Amino acid sequence: MNFRQIAILGGDKRQLFAAARLEESGFHVYSAGFDRLESFGNLRLCSVDEALSLCDVVLLPVTGAKGGEVVCPFSNKNIMLEDIAQGLRDKLVFAGKAESFKGIDVIDILKDESFSEKNALPTAEGALLTAMENYEGDIAGCDALVIGYGRIGKTLSRLLRAVKARVSVSTRGEEKAEKIILDGNTPINTSSLKTLSGYDIVFNTADALVIDGNILMNTDGDPLIIDLASIPGGVDFKSARELGFCVVHALALPARYSPLSAGRAVSDTVIKKLKEEFNWQA
Repeated sequence: MNFRQIAILGGDKRQLFAAARLEESGFHVYSAGFDRLESFGNLRLCSVDEALSLCDVVLLPVTGAKGGEVVCPFSNKNIMLEDIAQGLRDKLVFAGKAESFKGIDVIDILKDESFSEKNALPTAEGALLTAMENYEGDIAGCDALVIGYGRIGKTLSRLLRAVKARVSVSTRGEEKAEKIILDGNTPINTSSLKTLSGYDIVFNTADALVIDGNILMNTDGDPLIIDLASIPGGVDFKSARELGFCVVHALALPARYSPLSAGRAVSDTVIKKLKEEFNWQA
């Protein structure tokens, strides 16, 4: 198998920076699904069939597939999974959300620990920028609640403290309470969270329905709610809209705010996997 040539099929701006990084690292990258671009550095633009015929390694979007399609925002049409499934046979395929590529064997980038670490900062930065765009007051001095204390929750709470917000952190396990306090936050048990009253901004990082209709109905005031969880999210959006809350489902923040660093994280993960799991030597 020739690991030196990589096909990139569709995806957002992260894929473009991943392609550039891979080229810098000595790979030959063939990109399909970007036909609306006039140029992007030394990007090699070609058809899907040509890319698959030339390459044994394929990089699909970190966002996964949607409804049987590979979304191609830089093309006039998306790539249908049924059209490429045969061409991906016997290929080494990298992507995010592997479960969305039905019937295709995919190495899930999102499950790599080093990628998750690198992706936490641009996600947290994007969440803070989303708050700045949608909150009508100052972030400094506001009362913020962060639900979840994984990599993104930790990084986000640190950024919020850096801009002088008062930060509370909600988790389901008591074992994290001491760490939350040591980090300068106020701990809350998610199971006892009955209202969002008293908070100006609420960030959800948990991939579960946490902010349900009961919590929203018991909430006085009008906190800005920013949900960072993947679809379907961690908020009862229907109830939130009916009750008049401002809710932002902030998806793919690294692609919007930090595509350069996010794209490099993608390419670096692909290279690491090739070296560690397939004994490839540069």
